[in-house]
Amino acid sequence: MPELPDVEIFRRVLERHGLNRIVTAVEVRDPRIVVGITPAAFARALGGDRLLATRRHGKNLFAARGRGGHLRMHFGMTGALEPFREEPPAHARILYRFAQGPHLAHVDVRRLGRVGLVKDIGAWLEAEGIGPDALDPALTAEWFAEALGGGRRSIKLVLMDQGLVAGIGNVYADEILFRAGLRPDVPVSALDEGWRERLFAAMREVLQTAVDCGAAAERYVERLPDDFLTKRRGKGAHCPRCDTPLETLRIGGRRSYFCPRCQIDPRG
Repeated sequence: MPELPDVEIFRRVLERHGLNRIVTAVEVRDPRIVVGITPAAFARALGGDRLLATRRHGKNLFAARGRGGHLRMHFGMTGALEPFREEPPAHARILYRFAQGPHLAHVDVRRLGRVGLVKDIGAWLEAEGIGPDALDPALTAEWFAEALGGGRRSIKLVLMDQGLVAGIGNVYADEILFRAGLRPDVPVSALDEGWRERLFAAMREVLQTAVDCGAAAERYVERLPDDFLTKRRGKGAHCPRCDTPLETLRIGGRRSYFCPRCQIDPRG
């Protein structure tokens, strides 16, 4: 699933190829991914318009429109934003065409992504119950420690809760927990103040490193540092630190990779 670093890559694609260019036509090839507006109205609204600026918030990508409001893109499980010149890429669901190439395609194999138009980003995020972006400079370790709360939910599920902080999915939750030294099945109530600060620091470090490297959750992982767990996910993989065989758990229906030696349960 595209996570915060993936969407940052898409934001850069949009910024490079889509800004300050008049959208000559929008072709909705799959109406199921357009929400809050009819596909025809969506195409009309963007046709002849110009995209002026980009903003990523968690897993959502926004583009300010010359006519006011914003285009919103969410990439579901398998989505991406790809430039093309002549033939659109496979599984293109929406095409944004300009007078000259490159054009842009919203690609989505499983058709779980969503696009739409929003008037105000802040109001939309609040209405959707989406928390602050995980790399928001205003986010503090103190706020994060309190926001984690208590309870019996595993720390991995809490990290993936978009209502807490936005942008973390299955792959980077594993990476953050690896950097922090925590097993993914530890209940959040087991974390004292020190562990919460450590987790916050790991979240910032992991996501910022991925963004700086231009690495996504499942693509371009070779760009990540060699000591990242993400580069070792898969059958028969070993820990990049101690070479211990990685183990897996099912948490929230997702496979979690962790090192049984480097990652611990604070309860002992």
